[in-house]
Amino acid sequence: MNSIKVFSPASVSNVCCGFDVLGFSIDGFGDELFISESNSNKVNIIKVNGYEVPLSNEMNTASVAAQSMLDFLNINSGFDIEINKNIKPGSGIGSSAASAVGAVYGINELLGSPLKKQELLKFAMQGEFVSSKTAPADNVASSLYGGLILVNNRENYNVIELPVPKNLYAIIHHPLLEIKTSDSRDVLPKTVDLKIASEQLASIGGFIHSLHTGDFDLMRLILKDYLVENYRTEHVPFFKEIKNISESNKAICCSISGSGPSVFSFVKNYNEAIKLKSKYDEIYAKNSVEYNSYITGLDSKGVHSL
Repeated sequence: MNSIKVFSPASVSNVCCGFDVLGFSIDGFGDELFISESNSNKVNIIKVNGYEVPLSNEMNTASVAAQSMLDFLNINSGFDIEINKNIKPGSGIGSSAASAVGAVYGINELLGSPLKKQELLKFAMQGEFVSSKTAPADNVASSLYGGLILVNNRENYNVIELPVPKNLYAIIHHPLLEIKTSDSRDVLPKTVDLKIASEQLASIGGFIHSLHTGDFDLMRLILKDYLVENYRTEHVPFFKEIKNISESNKAICCSISGSGPSVFSFVKNYNEAIKLKSKYDEIYAKNSVEYNSYITGLDSKGVHSL
């Protein structure tokens, strides 16, 4: 095999209480990468379709990630990458992560899979750092593993794949606007009150317990963000309106995906997801804002070959 086509999914990060450490992949929406061996001795971005991202090998997350992996393996082979860039940069749903993950996964497959999945994460993160020097690993791990994950941000990036109760669905709305992660982080406080930290710890602990027990009532009660949501609310268009609709319809939660402008909600079954999605759609439509919206289970596949 000297070429491969890869699908690398978009992802939601933070998941209310899990700032920088919780994430899940979005079923059926992501970037596609066409990767083939070349006669050069490096990774080259030869074409990008869709949303604009840097073509420079030193600035594109896919090429930086892949080249870091080849350098580690001491391999001088060359690869050409064409990207169908379906995820808008600055969307809050893991645009840079998807391309980086797709590149390292695809080239690892072409090389005969010398590296395991958990070993690929640190190379994909080298691509993420091109996008943001302080990038956490939640989007990369979500795109790589699929499903719902918990990851630390130490050098080895330990990933825990969390159980997902049957009938848990997410609704994601992505207005076609851009919010830079660096700008969104600038609005966050430099220090956190101990009481707030305690509330956040209780929230993430209770949420993970509810996943293991399938306790939707606990999930609805406990799944809140005390750290960042309040600071970012004013910077995410229509979030307040969507959150109000979510609460009036007794959704499990509603929060901001990553740095925004994407938002997401959890609901208990698919029919409820369809109804609530329609209500959210109306918010963007009446304000003449272009958007994409999705419904996904939380057990979707991570990066894979097509």
